[in-house]
Amino acid sequence: MVSMKDIALRCGVSVATVSKALNGQPDIGEETRARIEKTAREMGYMANAAARALKTKHAYNLGILFVDERRSGLSHEYFSSIIEGFKQEAEAHGYDITFINSNVGSQPLSYLRHCRYRGLDGVLIACVNFHDPRVVELVQSNIPVVTIDHIFPDRQAILSDNVDGLETLVRYAYDKGHRRIAFLHGEDTAVTQGRLTGFYKACRELGIDVPPEYVIPC
Repeated sequence: MVSMKDIALRCGVSVATVSKALNGQPDIGEETRARIEKTAREMGYMANAAARALKTKHAYNLGILFVDERRSGLSHEYFSSIIEGFKQEAEAHGYDITFINSNVGSQPLSYLRHCRYRGLDGVLIACVNFHDPRVVELVQSNIPVVTIDHIFPDRQAILSDNVDGLETLVRYAYDKGHRRIAFLHGEDTAVTQGRLTGFYKACRELGIDVPPEYVIPC
């Protein structure tokens, strides 16, 4: 395995200079930095993750909390594309991805403890029961989180426009000549309520008669 000492010997500089160049420190010349970085790439140098984390206080590891009750896994027709996009962007910035669960080996852990065990720098939370105490505990911790289609106070969230989306869908069906339009949905969540709002709003404005909501027993 290539070390900083190997790069230093190739470039004719000290190990300390190599370290400064590869860690982005400002007190070396740009020409020297470029030469060291080029040599490191050519020699196939890879920084030790544990050593880098100790120096920078970052693990360069982001978590994904994804709990799909349907057990569709990464084939989920909606969240698979979100997770893939998140993965590509994270990797482009030098981050690894860890999926969070409630066990490490045979030892049960809360989501928060798992994040701390892995030393995660942040977490994307998608497709979970946002009222689960384990999720709330994680959100209320000091670990940065981003949620998908759910808002927590003072936390970042990415939201779909569920109301406008269903309105657009109903109007599209209407423009195609359909008048008996139904909306089938799953569990009662904030996302579902937003979509129902858009559905009923569009139907009302278009004069479509919608019978009372019918619940099919499981």
